[in-house]
Amino acid sequence: MNPNTCPPEHIVFDEIRGEYVCTLTGEVVEDAVIDTGPEWRSFTEEDRLRRSRVGAPRTALVHDYGLTTYIRPQRRGDPRQYKLAALQASLRTRGQKRLIEVLREVNKAAARLHLPARVAETAAILLRRLESMGLIKKNNMAEYVAAAVYVAAKMERHPVPLQEVIDALGVDRQAIWRATINIYNKLKVTRSRAPKPVEFVPRLASKLNLSPEVEMLASRFAHLLQETGLAQGKPPMVLAAASLYLASILLDEKRNQTEIARAVGVTDATIRNRYRDIVDHFYIEVRL
Repeated sequence: MNPNTCPPEHIVFDEIRGEYVCTLTGEVVEDAVIDTGPEWRSFTEEDRLRRSRVGAPRTALVHDYGLTTYIRPQRRGDPRQYKLAALQASLRTRGQKRLIEVLREVNKAAARLHLPARVAETAAILLRRLESMGLIKKNNMAEYVAAAVYVAAKMERHPVPLQEVIDALGVDRQAIWRATINIYNKLKVTRSRAPKPVEFVPRLASKLNLSPEVEMLASRFAHLLQETGLAQGKPPMVLAAASLYLASILLDEKRNQTEIARAVGVTDATIRNRYRDIVDHFYIEVRL
């Protein structure tokens, strides 16, 4: 299959088979994928850049975009080398303490919310612009970080429920809304369109520990709900949850309504009602 015929947001990686699969059609986009990642581990973006053996791409997640050359003393007991390394480290961070702290918090927030790198990068770019305008202070840093992550997730078509951001980062809802409005107004960011149900499927599937097969089938249900107009006026995340509920039953990986409702933050009845939207309007044939 030509990967250009499947939108990127519908391509998922099956770790068991080592294949990239289109969730809309179920076709394999690329198979026999080899893990070309490094053999070492890193826990921060800066650590990853330091360990890399090749020139890393620019990243907004590090205050110097990852372009710094590190000086390491080669001979023990040589005070000149240690002095040079200390001077270089001082110059590298001079005047950027607040930006470094902001970017550190972005990395932490992205890790807590299990966000992909592209969302964290976009959030970092937004916060860099806010910091250069002098809008980020010590007392409002947390709310701006939370708002930037929330807006960036929407911009990158990987939406995160606001309540999930509040629970993970411990920021007041009103504070996030104020910061979000400032991001849209001060940075002239175009407001993203309303998210589609299919965009919530991968995140919920990961949260519920469901297989790629269940995710693909749920994505097809969510896509059909959108295409037939049944999704209009209904919360897209709940429709995604209902699609996953039905798909998990059909593929024998059942998650009960309470478990799925808890993951979304709604009642069992809400999941049940949206589940009926699918089974009452679509003909589903199960081959045994």
